[in-house]
Amino acid sequence: MKHIILTIAFVGPFMACAQPFLVPCPAPDSVQAMYQDDADRLALSRTFRNGTTWVDSVAIDPDWSATAMYALLAVYNADLPERDTVVDLLSIHVYPSVTLRSVIVSADGALPWMQQLALGNLPTGTPSIDQLIADHGLTLANFYTWPGPSTGDHIAVFEAEAHSNVLALAAMFAAVQGVSYAEPNGNLGDGNTITDSVYADHVRVVYSFGWGDCPAGCTLRRYLEFSVYFDCSVVFSGSWGDNLVGTTDVPQLQLPVVCLYPNPVDDVLHIQLPPGYGNGGEWEVRDATGRIIMSGRLEGNGIRVPLDGVSRGTFLFALHTSQGLITKLFIKE
Repeated sequence: MKHIILTIAFVGPFMACAQPFLVPCPAPDSVQAMYQDDADRLALSRTFRNGTTWVDSVAIDPDWSATAMYALLAVYNADLPERDTVVDLLSIHVYPSVTLRSVIVSADGALPWMQQLALGNLPTGTPSIDQLIADHGLTLANFYTWPGPSTGDHIAVFEAEAHSNVLALAAMFAAVQGVSYAEPNGNLGDGNTITDSVYADHVRVVYSFGWGDCPAGCTLRRYLEFSVYFDCSVVFSGSWGDNLVGTTDVPQLQLPVVCLYPNPVDDVLHIQLPPGYGNGGEWEVRDATGRIIMSGRLEGNGIRVPLDGVSRGTFLFALHTSQGLITKLFIKE
């Protein structure tokens, strides 16, 4: 049985007041909608880190969600070049380690309510299950009849109508007689993310961009930190981690001679290499999750990467040669 628990990388002293901003940081509805998932995830992470009464609530603490939202909107509004990196170039959001709407429930397929779910029938006629479904606005998203942890177990996947504390919701299902286990539906791997910590006079927001086999856990990561004050002003506090433009064996001063164009790119990306890289190396293009979407072998000092059919987003071009590794970010329009 696998339980997924949200954690946060940076811990700071949390204020007694959960919504410390003097005024809401303004932004269009479309921008707020873009960051609502992030705000709810940050609020849920902080809830479990601090162990508040909201741990047992299926609803997400609205005040903590608002605090996270205002901090994210303040960074979005900031007139800083580093803001352009995390918002426009890398488009960093909180990695969705669990969904905020979906719960997996495994139980004996012979139970009357499981038999009803197998037929797609709601309500099921079992009060304990039907009450949970009604109270939290759940629908049956999927039903799987393969064996679960014990012989005869099947799996029901429920989906909530709104973002929820899926850990609390799973715990409520797990307490029902006959349920073998219940857990949040989740994603494997790693990727870009945001963490926050609330201090006496500001919110510390750290954006990180990960790359390098992210499905197994990103091997490379760059961090950018912002201090957001309660009047919505923002200061860039610094960055650290792996370099976004290149690494290790190739001296840093050599890296800019690698020419990647056009960037942003529409259909074909061209890479012109410096003398000495020659034949024999290998290149790859990875998406924001670290998945390799195309690769090839280096022949000569030029590479042509066709991107027709590739969706819009930020990608990493990586070149492996005997001289070392070069990585470059580019945007597909």
